[in-house]
Amino acid sequence: MDQREQSDPVVSLAAATTSVDDAGARRVALQASALPPAWRRADRLLVRGTEAGLFAIGVMFTLMITLEVISRYVFSFSIYFVNAAARFLLVWFFLLGAGIALRHGAHVGFELLLSAMTPRRRKTVVLFGLALIVVFCLEMIWAGFHSLGPAMKQTEAGLDIPLAWAVLAIPLGFALLLYHASALLWIELFRDHPKGTRS
Repeated sequence: MDQREQSDPVVSLAAATTSVDDAGARRVALQASALPPAWRRADRLLVRGTEAGLFAIGVMFTLMITLEVISRYVFSFSIYFVNAAARFLLVWFFLLGAGIALRHGAHVGFELLLSAMTPRRRKTVVLFGLALIVVFCLEMIWAGFHSLGPAMKQTEAGLDIPLAWAVLAIPLGFALLLYHASALLWIELFRDHPKGTRS
């Protein structure tokens, strides 16, 4: 980090964010390299497609909130559908992004504890955690689809569309999370780790 980055907190934050993003991208690429070739290509497409979708949702959310702030504080009126649309976008953003966050290692974890374990014990703990995620995802997918019927009968007043469009993010988001957890399970089970190193 140069002198300007040290003296400018905005530049420092941007540099730190870029570093974290690069580390996450390298982590995903390293994980994918342990997959079979055909799976690796499909995985790359899925990850890139999801990231593109998340970027689009983030841009739309930012534009909507910016427009609402300007209209409310400059022109003294509120755009009636923005709050409802922003809530829908946030639901989709977080549920679709959960799987990508798992691949980037962005979920809350106990890295310090894991790093102190032997490779075999660490692998056991990681596999157990991923198995719990898989079971939880299956339950949430079932619950999400089960909730679609009642949600079809309800309407989001601000957008005048069925509430099911928001509820649909639950089974789809957890299906993506299930895929990513399953991919990590496969990688942990079948990739070769150098003897005597912590994976």
